[in-house]
Amino acid sequence: MDIPSFLRRSLYISIASAIFAEQALADTPQPPVKIGVVSVTVPTSSISDSTPISIPTGPNTGYTIKGSALPILGGPGQSNPYLALQMLPSVVAQNPSPYGMTNLVGGTKGIRIRGESNPHGAIGTVEGLPLFGIDPGPGSLFLFDLENVSHISVYAGAIPPSKISIFTTQGVLDEHLLWPQKNFGGVLSQTFGSTDFYRSFLRIDSGTLPTDTRVFASFSYTHGGNWQGPGATPAYRYNAETGISQRLSSQLKLQLFAAYNNMKETNAYPLNYAQAADIGNFYHASYNATLSQIPAQDVNYYRYNQQRFQDYAILGKISYQPSKNLHFDIKPFYSQENGYYRYGAAKTPGIGTPGVVQWDIDHHNYGLLSTLSANLYHTHLKLGYWFENLQPPGPPTAWQAYTFTPDGQLSFVRWAILAKPTTNHIFNSPFVQLQRNFGPVSITTGARYLIETTPSFTVYNTSGIPSASYGEALEMAHSINSEASVTGQNLHQWLPYFGISWRLYQGTHLDFSWSRNYGAPAFNDWPPLIMNSAVLAKHGLSVQSIYNGLRPETSNSYNLGMSVKRHLWYVKGTLFYTTYDHKLVSIYDPQLGFGYTQNVGTANAYGAELSGAVMPLPNLTLYGSFTYNRAQLTRDFRNETGGIVYAQGSQLPDTPRYIANLSVSYRYHHYYATVSERYMGMRYAATGNQMPIPGYFLTNLDLGYRYQIAGVGTLVTSLNVANLFNRHYVGLIDSSYLQDPTGINFYAGAPITVSGNVTLRF
Repeated sequence: MDIPSFLRRSLYISIASAIFAEQALADTPQPPVKIGVVSVTVPTSSISDSTPISIPTGPNTGYTIKGSALPILGGPGQSNPYLALQMLPSVVAQNPSPYGMTNLVGGTKGIRIRGESNPHGAIGTVEGLPLFGIDPGPGSLFLFDLENVSHISVYAGAIPPSKISIFTTQGVLDEHLLWPQKNFGGVLSQTFGSTDFYRSFLRIDSGTLPTDTRVFASFSYTHGGNWQGPGATPAYRYNAETGISQRLSSQLKLQLFAAYNNMKETNAYPLNYAQAADIGNFYHASYNATLSQIPAQDVNYYRYNQQRFQDYAILGKISYQPSKNLHFDIKPFYSQENGYYRYGAAKTPGIGTPGVVQWDIDHHNYGLLSTLSANLYHTHLKLGYWFENLQPPGPPTAWQAYTFTPDGQLSFVRWAILAKPTTNHIFNSPFVQLQRNFGPVSITTGARYLIETTPSFTVYNTSGIPSASYGEALEMAHSINSEASVTGQNLHQWLPYFGISWRLYQGTHLDFSWSRNYGAPAFNDWPPLIMNSAVLAKHGLSVQSIYNGLRPETSNSYNLGMSVKRHLWYVKGTLFYTTYDHKLVSIYDPQLGFGYTQNVGTANAYGAELSGAVMPLPNLTLYGSFTYNRAQLTRDFRNETGGIVYAQGSQLPDTPRYIANLSVSYRYHHYYATVSERYMGMRYAATGNQMPIPGYFLTNLDLGYRYQIAGVGTLVTSLNVANLFNRHYVGLIDSSYLQDPTGINFYAGAPITVSGNVTLRF
């Protein structure tokens, strides 16, 4: 492929801001995107070659965001992969920070795919590996700078067995890393923006050394003020990454990647529903800058609502290919996280009066994914095994409760939760996948068998144990709370898959796929249950009996789609239908006097997705996507004390029926401009179509200039204006168990934000 020709054509098209800006940055052609076992390669004159959003060929219901889109779609923060997915059908990616830098306290992290989210941490894998899995901390969400990511693949609906993820009902997001490059080079980037935001990034690649070794290293520093008031988001974020690739022979290759992230920030300020319904008057509500000596107000002092985390991960890849028809991959990994959340509470757990909770988190994960790929008798076979050991939390193991002294300072009261995992959370999963072509028809089938071993906990009585580190507190703990301690169990699931693709004629495919997917058991039960064990006993219930009732959410997803690719346009449409059993629902039980979650719901979702792009003129590109999603609970259910919760027919919470995206991009010589528009339909925040939240439109503007410096590299300057018309709206909704269990938290969407960037690629 002629490189100058590729650059000329790549500058003609864009879909959202990222498409023009970073296509201009790219000085090498992107490799063909592999979807399952199908590789899509298009001529340089095709719109598909210039579009950083690749539509799949085959039954997979996924999309791929190429690296050329990440610098703009990923936002100026360049650390939150969710933001890069905002233009895709059925994806809702929201963050209270205009730079995507907010880590919400607990499991909700700000993304929904077809109305589904993961309540237990960041969804997604890295190089196919669930590095952190079930994690209330930031985990892998901010661990990788997007400059070190080559592309992101997203799958919704039917998930093939080879796409490993701990939970799959909410879809699978997989980040593919930018490993050490063949040639010497680097990236130097500097960003400044509203609310005292600045970010510096540097990456250096060694190129291929005489020993056939490639090495890279990168470093970034980020700081951002808090647009809502006092504090910073983040106060700092230090990130360092390195990778090495060593080819030992034509058959054997070794790779190692390590990442470290250290960040501290102020928590996002939550609104209650009355405030969210009056967003015009409460849009700029924030934490207090000073202490008032009034406990009910000092819970909102910004220094009492902060978090700090250190995360790192090491992953390896051993690739052995003894013949062209046989390939082995072994991917071991290890991750570690330590830090804390600190947040104010009107009713502090274990105290009941205004105070502050510190949630200490210190845990590790490790695992292995091994895969054998073979071509046998015109059939592509993939066999694999995934193992992972996750040390809790989640669920929480260490909450320290504080109250206030007369002058507003913190005074330790007790450990609200002190628990030790006696067995960890363990996953074992073999899988098999087969693919074969029969003329114009391609069939993929297979299954994954999943064994989930839920953790066991010893819960301690904490009377007399002072404030200390989690490890020190465990050493002082001797009295066991047997009523709150629990023993885990083994949960088994078959996850079959079937997909068929029929090539009607060149560039036109009709696809069908079906799979059974796996979701989260209701671990959100844990804090309210163990802190109300005495209340449960009065009603003839126990923590263990409810813990034994945990069931994984399961779904059956059906997808029928058609894609058409032509020289100057493409379009893809999908009809989907999904049924859910043991769906996780949050309820308030008036007999018990507290709220909890249960896997007792049944639901279905049906709808349509449509996306496409067109080049009506050589320098003009239009891209759009549309989603209709009717996701509803299909029956009423009972709580633990026998009360009926009326839910049948209500739309799933925080799930809009309509989502739409549109972008228009134009280039003139070295200049480019993109305007993108996003529409989010009306949502309900609570079960039973309660707490409606109005829909909204958001407009973004991207401007830029590209210049080639002879003998140096490519210099690009860009200007981004997010929320151009300063729309005041409610963005992310969180019903996490960390807050008042009867309440739901609402977060104001970020206001107009201006940022500028200068990037040199050499």
